[in-house]
Amino acid sequence: MALVLGAAPLSLASQTNAAAPQSPAADAAVSKPAFSACDWAKNALKLFNAKRDGAENPWIQEFNLKFRAQYQLGILDPAGGSDRIKEDAAGKDRAHNDEWRRFRLGAEAKVLNHFTLFANFNIGGLDSSEKVTDGIWQEGQTDGVLDELFIRGKFEPVTFTLGKHKPAFIGEYRTSSAKIITIERSALVNQLTAEKTWGLSFKNSDDKATFGWEAGVWMNGLHDGTWAEPVFSSADNAMVGLSLNYELKNNGRLYLDYMHSFVREGREQAGYEGPGARDVLALTWQAKYGKFHIMTEAMAGFNMIGSDGKMAGSENVYGLTVMPSYFLTDHVEAVFRYQIASGSNGIQSDKRYYATNSTYSQVSDLLQGFYFGLNYYVCPKSPDTMKFMLGAEYLNSAGLDAEGNKGYTGWSFTSAVRMNF
Repeated sequence: MALVLGAAPLSLASQTNAAAPQSPAADAAVSKPAFSACDWAKNALKLFNAKRDGAENPWIQEFNLKFRAQYQLGILDPAGGSDRIKEDAAGKDRAHNDEWRRFRLGAEAKVLNHFTLFANFNIGGLDSSEKVTDGIWQEGQTDGVLDELFIRGKFEPVTFTLGKHKPAFIGEYRTSSAKIITIERSALVNQLTAEKTWGLSFKNSDDKATFGWEAGVWMNGLHDGTWAEPVFSSADNAMVGLSLNYELKNNGRLYLDYMHSFVREGREQAGYEGPGARDVLALTWQAKYGKFHIMTEAMAGFNMIGSDGKMAGSENVYGLTVMPSYFLTDHVEAVFRYQIASGSNGIQSDKRYYATNSTYSQVSDLLQGFYFGLNYYVCPKSPDTMKFMLGAEYLNSAGLDAEGNKGYTGWSFTSAVRMNF
């Protein structure tokens, strides 16, 4: 939704005598483009563009600052009502979390006509997800750590990326957090994907090519409490990934993703940040038909890497996600998502809300979820600049974890505002 202010007023002569000729100055005032808040926001942090600024040179082509923020509130309504809500030290129900889900600052420079330098930081010290420790609620703070730091070189037909960056496999995870259309990703997606970590990857330079590919090797990483975590470490060996994609009719594309982790036996408890299974396989289909979009993906994880004793029985997990969306207007999008995931003691619900605020287990044998959402895009021409999101999800868990506890069943209601510049 662009804020547009009127053009500059006409000269006094033009207001008093419509037939009188206007001066060149008046013509310029009339033709001056109207101010658009959306256009301003889209370009506010683009500090230097050599072509735009008439300063073309062989050394630096662009320099931009980066800012991303997401504030959200989640409220639970579990089956069993207040009996299933955890209490704080004063004995009051705590069925909600409000937090800065993301808050990042960074910079990007395009240099030497072929390279991009990128650095991004999660800003620490902000109120974040609350959790229960020894039966007492404690308000946490966001981690102040390095999010990404890499150099990217584009040399047709191949582009390489070296440094700390995302192993971008599985459709929902491949989609940037600025662009996802649900407030949180599906449960099994979060469980199987790897954290942003240090590595080297290659891909075809043309994202619209009929046939595309991406391959890379990353350190599995290790959470060690430093600003650079997951720290660059070979203690947990590495992971490799390969993604193949093919363009279909009607703006559709099919992806086949594979990841393998070489994690050492017994390292699962040491802050491991690689993929959630030794082998991960995903098949994703995305398509667009006018205002209608759809993403469908099937996933499997073989030889699960569990960090929770409640998952002692899990070996393999399987899941399916179907996520259609439709633009009701240029500003409003309706979203539905169905997810199902299964695996003996192997499926984890989102720990930010379900396991944090309720007495249900985070782990189950079978999890189904039905998500209904509305997104409001302030600037339709640059939709990820700012959007408001509302979402309601019903989860149903079947089976018991390794300790005999039932997984979460009930509703959650979330709202969020996302900004990305």
